Amino acid sequence: MLKRSHKKKSANDKHSSLPLKPIFIVLLCTIFTSLGQVLLKLGSSNTDSIIHILTNANLILGVCSYAIGAILLIIALKYGDLSLIYPFVALSFVWVTLLSIFIFHENVSLINWCGIFVIIIGVSLIGYGSRKWK
Repeated sequence: MLKRSHKKKSANDKHSSLPLKPIFIVLLCTIFTSLGQVLLKLGSSNTDSIIHILTNANLILGVCSYAIGAILLIIALKYGDLSLIYPFVALSFVWVTLLSIFIFHENVSLINWCGIFVIIIGVSLIGYGSRKWK
């Protein structure tokens, strides 16, 4: 059986590992903002008048989804460093691309896939670098 160490953590220890709580929250933020973008796209076909815009369920839900994403980002920033948390927002590009393929049957070019790959690598490096060099 493993013994748990009850050693008190120093100020330096609190930054020695990757802060998972704010990263998880910002990942939720990216999901809500991506969903919001898809809903805005779905609602954009019925924007003939101001009344149609104000009563369009997809547009309303899209704006609400963006608002939830903004609130989640604020919460994530409360618990994590801006230089670590904000780059994760770029993952929205990944989610929107995947949702566009499955919902709108859009074609994604090889160069776009390369860009998605670079975003994923970049976010991974930022997360790894944050843990490694603190």
